[in-house]
Amino acid sequence: MNQTYSSIIRSFGYAVGAVLFAGLLGLGSGVLMARLAPQNKFSWAGLAIAPLWLFLEVFFEGVVAFVGGYAKVVRIASTIAVVTSFYIAWFMSR
Repeated sequence: MNQTYSSIIRSFGYAVGAVLFAGLLGLGSGVLMARLAPQNKFSWAGLAIAPLWLFLEVFFEGVVAFVGGYAKVVRIASTIAVVTSFYIAWFMSR
């Protein structure tokens, strides 16, 4: 377990990139869902966030090798990023 400094920085960079990717997915799906859902129905927002979260769980099964020791932190941070950016985009687009 003798990691070099560059491999630690690289895996941290992958972790940050994965969280940013999750945030962008949440942002895009929030805007899309705000445009597609009926104006008076807020419950549609929950229908969009569940498949997105499931997609991210499957996605991070493959990414876990690249993020190394940051895997659990990246999963939690990506979930927070998806939900936060989704609802920010949802309310801003309404």
